[in-house]
Amino acid sequence: MKYLQKAVMPAREREWLAYGEEAVYGFVVQAEHAVWADTPEKLFRVHGLGFPGSPLSAELSFLDVIRIPVTPFVRVEAAVGGTTPQEALLTGGAFVDHPPFTGNGFVGGVPEHIVPLWWLDPIRIPAGAELWRVFADAHEERIATYGHVASGWSAEGEHALERAAWMPPSEINGVFGTWRGARVLADPLPNGSVVIASAGELPGLRLTERGIWAGVVDQAEVDSLVGLRFTCVWHGLRFQIVRRLLGENGTLQARLVYIGRNALSAEAAGLQKTDAGAYEATAAWSELGEVQGIELTPVE
Repeated sequence: MKYLQKAVMPAREREWLAYGEEAVYGFVVQAEHAVWADTPEKLFRVHGLGFPGSPLSAELSFLDVIRIPVTPFVRVEAAVGGTTPQEALLTGGAFVDHPPFTGNGFVGGVPEHIVPLWWLDPIRIPAGAELWRVFADAHEERIATYGHVASGWSAEGEHALERAAWMPPSEINGVFGTWRGARVLADPLPNGSVVIASAGELPGLRLTERGIWAGVVDQAEVDSLVGLRFTCVWHGLRFQIVRRLLGENGTLQARLVYIGRNALSAEAAGLQKTDAGAYEATAAWSELGEVQGIELTPVE
């Protein structure tokens, strides 16, 4: 199985390990193309971490990356565009972002290597994803594993964080299926079985430590296995909705990830920058327009 690799911002890693969040997105490379990047300095270059506002530096004693299994529900797009709208128009690409982004579809700043650059839209982290810590002396250690949707993240030893408020899986972002007539969250495994989970009790499933009902079944028992994503328009910009939330006053809110591909537009709108090319916001559900669900069928 192939893997995608992405550098992890400290704030995002804490969301995963302390709160159980599980959305992942942004610029990625194929892990096999970055095997040579075995120190924080090399990872800093191959993952383009010198972007404006980056909390990371090339002189760190370690740097964390996530390695994401490429499943039939993972979709990536070549990161082609430019650093200005005019450059993007010339290349025919959708992305406008700041250097070290190049817009030519390849990582910049590593002339000794040819590394294609991709964009991953928000997905629920696939079963078997791993967090690795890479040190300046070129050794690495695994610090956490995302088992599957029923178990969530499991950190290794000293890397475990106190769980502040363990969040349930998002019901509008990820892989879903129908099992015995009920809609369930699903995580296909490489061995042909599927982990299924439900917020409510279903006969045949057991209550997990995460507080959801889950079990492992043969894939043939799960009908209509699809990836699901919801998109919307807010303040004239396009977003993907990664989670529904209840505000302090009980109103329904949405956690939004900008999918318009234009960093300049995102910054002009005052969106929260969380990573290279990554911008987010929280909005009242009632303010969203053109909300629509998109189903992604598996691709072998």
